[in-house]
Amino acid sequence: MVESRPGGVEVVWIKGHSNIHGNELADQAAKVAAQSGSVPWMVDLTQQTDITTFAHCYGGIVEIDLRQLLKQQSTIRHHQAWTSQRRVKRAIPDIDDVEWNSTLAYVHDRHAVFTFYSNSKDSHQRTHHIKKLHGMLPTLNSMQARKPNLYPTCVCRRCELEKEDNDHVWKCPSAAETTTEIWKEAMGKINEWGVQATNSYNAARKREYKRAVDRGRQVPRPVPIHWWPPSDADHVRGFSSIGGARAVHSGSPAPDRDEKPMWNVSDLLRGITPLSMLTEWSAVFRTPMSIAKTVLHKFVGYLEAQASELIWKPRCSATIAW
Repeated sequence: MVESRPGGVEVVWIKGHSNIHGNELADQAAKVAAQSGSVPWMVDLTQQTDITTFAHCYGGIVEIDLRQLLKQQSTIRHHQAWTSQRRVKRAIPDIDDVEWNSTLAYVHDRHAVFTFYSNSKDSHQRTHHIKKLHGMLPTLNSMQARKPNLYPTCVCRRCELEKEDNDHVWKCPSAAETTTEIWKEAMGKINEWGVQATNSYNAARKREYKRAVDRGRQVPRPVPIHWWPPSDADHVRGFSSIGGARAVHSGSPAPDRDEKPMWNVSDLLRGITPLSMLTEWSAVFRTPMSIAKTVLHKFVGYLEAQASELIWKPRCSATIAW
């Protein structure tokens, strides 16, 4: 034991893969252990009488990597902060129907919220995503309020029919054809995304099964999940209301849905992932929620990125030219 040895103890950082003899021996031992067929060494922390201090979280002992736990807690706090902001509540009428993991992934350009990654391009994109989510894009109605002498009117410069605000940008009649094309392209990619997500799901379950067997546990062999494209009956029952052209042109779900839907197409173009849509897709595709979540995340991400390129940027060019 270290306590019985004379002298002090110094902990220093050793650079990996740098031909340090002790570190190389440790790497070799780890490789031998990983490649051997022995059962991994399991430690029950509750039975260790020589350990006097444990990390606790929500009343239970922490048995996972503390760094991973802190990352999870950081993400949870970040999401709660967004749901409590008044500006977010004003910009998103049905805030309880937001799936925040996916929604904030677009805000942070798919970088984890607990990282400090940033550069000029990333900062610009995050600013755009946050303004879009908060309804704070520099549309003509806000610019006229700031500089009435420079902006004599706030009528949309594309359709020239209605006042331009953050809601009109995505529902402008002049952008209806573009929105329809974006929607159709995204719908055409769903099966590809579904197959990829299903394969990843099955592979993860297979790894978990092998890990459990290696540890000597008796668990049932997982049954592979298959991706089921929507049938004609699904289209009639509800899938047409998700992907129908009427939903795109009107900026809201098709008439065969609820009279007051919890989400509409403009929400998706802003990067908002609705929980109700996730539940519906899981039923339509007859797939676990995690697979439906992955597919919907890619679907909304594609719409959000294309809308910024093909709707918002042309709008800015037209306004600058005016």
